Amino acid sequence: MFKAKQLDKLVKAEIISDEQQKQILAYDDGVGGGFVMRALNLLGIFTIGIGVISLVASNWEYLGDNLKLIMMFVLLSGAAGMAVSNKLKGQDNKAEKWLVALFLLVGAAIGLVIQVYHLSGNIYHLPFAFWWAATLPLLFAAKKKYVAWFWMPLFLAWCAMYAGGRHWLEILLAVYVTLFVSGWALSKYKPDFAAGSVLQRDAFLAFYLVLAIYILWYKFSHLVVSGVILLMTSFVYQYFKEYRKVRLNIKFAGLWVFSLYIWLGDKIGLFGTGIGLIISGAVLIALVKGVSKWSKLVKKEEKKDA
Repeated sequence: MFKAKQLDKLVKAEIISDEQQKQILAYDDGVGGGFVMRALNLLGIFTIGIGVISLVASNWEYLGDNLKLIMMFVLLSGAAGMAVSNKLKGQDNKAEKWLVALFLLVGAAIGLVIQVYHLSGNIYHLPFAFWWAATLPLLFAAKKKYVAWFWMPLFLAWCAMYAGGRHWLEILLAVYVTLFVSGWALSKYKPDFAAGSVLQRDAFLAFYLVLAIYILWYKFSHLVVSGVILLMTSFVYQYFKEYRKVRLNIKFAGLWVFSLYIWLGDKIGLFGTGIGLIISGAVLIALVKGVSKWSKLVKKEEKKDA
């Protein structure tokens, strides 16, 4: 939103005219509250959905299986129909919200089918795979980010559930890096695909969440790999002048230092003797100073390029 006092200052400084100020204020009044209003509308849709679920749940045991499935089919058809109808009328914002409702209803439908037909098994991530696969076309139908805000966390969580084996953390790191790069490429070369920027952001957050777990695993091999990751990504961020991301790496370097300190104290036995405590304290101070120096160099470089 544009504040009237700020615009008055711009008028006095002759940066904008009185007419431009009126046009800006008129536009600001017409956007409907921006992100906050959109978020509240989505919350309203979600609340209505919860109310419907609560109403059905209270009478669930009195409903037959066929009736349950018919009701779910009607809801799915209704949500899809409303999305198409609003799209044809040019009401894109309403259509996008109905697509979100359709996404949530597909998840509910999968759960209903599992319950009605008593489907079970050890592959707990399979229903989530059906959910994101069945709703993948919605990402291409949507022109805004609403559906992507729900679909991307589901997909990234499924990746975490699906990853297994001895090196599952390394696999997740590689997957999330690949998804981040894919999201970046989509945002740059296909900006009209709204899900690209959401994928880039969410994969980035998921990568660093897994990296934090990886660093705190207190294994020397993890410390080596995570140290290499922090150095390599820092060079990449520095090259593209993404200083905010470099500062994030510096914070993770502090976490890495803490993990190394604990590993040294446990494996070498530095915490068991007075001399060991002195040595470990000196090592910790040296590492902290190294991270601090790195932070100062980044700030200096950032000011130089500002």
